[in-house]
Amino acid sequence: MKKIQLFIIACLLFAGDIYAQGFVSDQLNKNKDTVEWEDPSFPGSWSVSGNGKVRMKIGGYMKNDFVYDVNGTRDKTQFLMSTIPVQGEADYGSSGYISFFSKETRINLDVRSKVNNTPVQMFVEGDFFSATGNQFRMRHAYIKVGGFTFGQTWTNLTFLETLPFIIDFAAGDALFGGRSNQIRYETDINQNWMFGASIEYLENMGIENPNSLHGVAQAQLPLISMKFVYHKKNTKLFFGASAAQLNWTGGPEGMNASTPQLDVIFGGKRQIDRKNSVSWNVNYGIGSGENILAFIGSNANAVLTQDGQLVSMQSFSALVGYTHHWNDKLSSNFSYAYGWLMDIPDSRDPFALKAGGISHINLIWQPLKYFSTGIEYMRGTQRTANSNLGTANRFQLMTKFDF
Repeated sequence: MKKIQLFIIACLLFAGDIYAQGFVSDQLNKNKDTVEWEDPSFPGSWSVSGNGKVRMKIGGYMKNDFVYDVNGTRDKTQFLMSTIPVQGEADYGSSGYISFFSKETRINLDVRSKVNNTPVQMFVEGDFFSATGNQFRMRHAYIKVGGFTFGQTWTNLTFLETLPFIIDFAAGDALFGGRSNQIRYETDINQNWMFGASIEYLENMGIENPNSLHGVAQAQLPLISMKFVYHKKNTKLFFGASAAQLNWTGGPEGMNASTPQLDVIFGGKRQIDRKNSVSWNVNYGIGSGENILAFIGSNANAVLTQDGQLVSMQSFSALVGYTHHWNDKLSSNFSYAYGWLMDIPDSRDPFALKAGGISHINLIWQPLKYFSTGIEYMRGTQRTANSNLGTANRFQLMTKFDF
């Protein structure tokens, strides 16, 4: 009896499967003239509307990192200049440690369409690289309509193409930029030149208040930037400049102060041949040290003096990168970044970051299309405002699955 019941159930499942396949096939044939099931310009996407004009893709990667830090830098998840202990600090000469984490794992949602031949895109991305724990945080959230971008993403002057692939999350120590909320416009001037301009929110004033004066650093005007990008054959060049205002609001018991912030950036990338490429990025600024990734959070823009005046510091950063492909599966990347501050007031914190450099070199193996692994060695130095020096070394292994 049980055998007969099982046979009947199997027949019903088989018939249902045939019907389902036929039904789906009929629907595909019925809509084949209106629905675009594949789009070569947006690979991996699928249609989310009845006519295929709105398409969506889920992307990102899963990354696991395994660190051995030789000299006890303070951040166990990224190798930052400002976290290297220097002479005179309590943790200088600390022993090494290991650290395993998956905080860099990220996921994104990309939705695209066209309205009256105008491309429209919505992009949202987050990872788990929060300041504490493994909380999810937003990296990007923006809308693009034609040449306009609205929302949070890389700043107009963040030239990511000048970075080789680095395993360490703090890869762009001397890179100028970061992410901000903005309104940006980009357009092609001709086949070789592109122009971009933006109005951006300057979230971090980067003002040090060593005398604990009343007030708060607060933006009153947006940052304005412009860039030109030149691209021809195997060469890409970037030129950019920005202007903003650093502002201190003293309130009823303090004094108000402001000073301009200015920047000039030049970068480029050159594909030498099929296996080799080089890149570089140079920045000079006045009151804009916080716009250099290595100096973020160190109040590197200006110092508020005892008499309520803002004294801005000059900053300079340079980065050079090199990539070599040994074969189709093995590659190596090298980068060296250096940045420093000038015209530092005597009232600045003596152990605040003044200058530093970090080098990375790695070997990446990609045996499968979506899977890669690799190992990286990094060495860094930090010199503080009192001229004390610290040096650190770190090794990092990673596994990564892209999707």
